[in-house]
Amino acid sequence: MIRYGYMLLALFTLLLLSACASKYKEQKASNPADKIKAPTSFEQLTFKSEGRTVFEDEGKFILIEGNKCVQHDSGEETATVLQWIELPSYVDSGTVVLNGWDLRFLHGDREVNSMLADITHSKVIKSEGSTFLVFEAQGKLNDQNRKDAYEFCVFYSGFGYRSVFFDATIEDDYNGVEVSTLQDKNQGAVATLENTGSKGTLKGNAAIAIIPRGFDFQFDDTFECEWRFLPCKWGDRVDYHLLQVAYSLSQSGAFPSLDGSSHWTVQTLFKDSSTRTYRIKARAAMIRGNDVKLRADFLALHSRTGKTGICRKNVDGIVRTQTFRIRDLPFDYAVPLLTGWDLSYECEQQRVQRAGIWLHDIHFDSNSSSLEYKVSSILRDKDGAPSFNAAQRITILGLNRTRASVQSNRAPVNIKIREH
Repeated sequence: MIRYGYMLLALFTLLLLSACASKYKEQKASNPADKIKAPTSFEQLTFKSEGRTVFEDEGKFILIEGNKCVQHDSGEETATVLQWIELPSYVDSGTVVLNGWDLRFLHGDREVNSMLADITHSKVIKSEGSTFLVFEAQGKLNDQNRKDAYEFCVFYSGFGYRSVFFDATIEDDYNGVEVSTLQDKNQGAVATLENTGSKGTLKGNAAIAIIPRGFDFQFDDTFECEWRFLPCKWGDRVDYHLLQVAYSLSQSGAFPSLDGSSHWTVQTLFKDSSTRTYRIKARAAMIRGNDVKLRADFLALHSRTGKTGICRKNVDGIVRTQTFRIRDLPFDYAVPLLTGWDLSYECEQQRVQRAGIWLHDIHFDSNSSSLEYKVSSILRDKDGAPSFNAAQRITILGLNRTRASVQSNRAPVNIKIREH
């Protein structure tokens, strides 16, 4: 009997060692020897931006767009992009817009704990005849263990102008305005965050436009039991499959309330097939003035649950791109803003290898007042099946030149009267 006991003990030890060896090989495969070395903030300052000039009315207004990617070897740290863009010397006011993001795990797919894409700071700097738009963006994609390498890409649009030609002032540009909340699962899947500005901020016919700057989603810690040394924790960091992630920024209108205050709202979704408790942060800036115009578009968010009635198991997993055109805009200049997006798997919840949506290839024709842009999106696991659904809303920020300023800058007219 004792002999059989020793045999069982030896067999159990062998199985345990095999399991440990398999786990070691798996960890070794997912953690290559060549660690990713992300550039420091100082090193990034030495890299000139590759931003593209979309449109320029020399001496008055310029619109640019670009993107920048950075990789990290683990989810413990936030990926940071520090970007500087040289602007024409006439620019004395300007800002940057978060017009898209792209996050992906570099080695396979994972369940998700948090997703972040946020422009945390922005500032126009003038020095010795030079003008720069400098901004910092942060991104993160991780699971429960935060050990996996990932890549973060930020897509931005920046615009600058000479303020003498516009009654327009950019507010809360450096830090933006941050709103946050904890959405309990008993409150439903759709979270709502609101911000009301100070009374008397806007006067007369001044309008306001809210500029999207970023989001931060994270599933809240909860009680969980797993195969580990301490199997159960009351406040454990958790991860889940993903079914749907969405964001919608809206404002009550371009014009302020009766007390002169602004009001804007962000709604979000971050869920698997069930409704989970999650934390949300959102950031925005604003531009106000008599020459600020708005063509708003609102995306209503609807929570999905479980499997859909139609489920095609076709392999997709590729970036999907759409082209949009708008004609006869009543603005001198137009800037498209990605103010709403909704990404979801077509059939049911899946792990995540890559997720993102971004606005790009902007073209503006001031002669015909027409605007064209593209929107690309992706949501996939490792094998790319099933496909995904994507929706977006684009708000158009319009700027009109102050007519009095234009007239005052015209060359004087000399009239000579011939004497007889």
